[in-house]
Amino acid sequence: MLTCVVLLSQLAVTSAPADEYFGKLNMSALRVRYEAMQLKKRYETHRLLPEQAEHLLLLTEDSFDRWAARYPKDPWLASTGFLFAELYAELPGDVARDHAVRLYVYVKVHFPHSRYGAQSRASLHRGVSTKADPPWAKAMRAAVPSVTPSAPPSPPSASPSPSSAPRE
Repeated sequence: MLTCVVLLSQLAVTSAPADEYFGKLNMSALRVRYEAMQLKKRYETHRLLPEQAEHLLLLTEDSFDRWAARYPKDPWLASTGFLFAELYAELPGDVARDHAVRLYVYVKVHFPHSRYGAQSRASLHRGVSTKADPPWAKAMRAAVPSVTPSAPPSPPSASPSPSSAPRE
């Protein structure tokens, strides 16, 4: 019984409470996990362009980083960090690749005995390549009509128009 109490007290100290909020967006740990899963789903179903997914992921990662700094032994950090790394690895560009590598290293170092630590080691061993912009994203951007600047409206004329001239 005493062992259970000690274990529960340690878990309470290491896990972020559900009502604590982190980062610029003031997200709870639960919200960070949820957002990461939703961003992955929205990107993979082509409802977010790569640059939109990256922007939202960077904002959410800020909350993740603050959560990790405050509760470094939270057991959900490993799976959430790995989820972030996997999504970054799918996105095109060097910024996404660098964030993927950073998160794989974070999970590998801080949670070496977890399955996410092993998966992170394997991903780093295989290498994380810089992805190109996917063809579907190029097609989506091309399909969106661009706003072309129109000619500015002509200023009102000071001379009377033929229709406003007095009739005889």
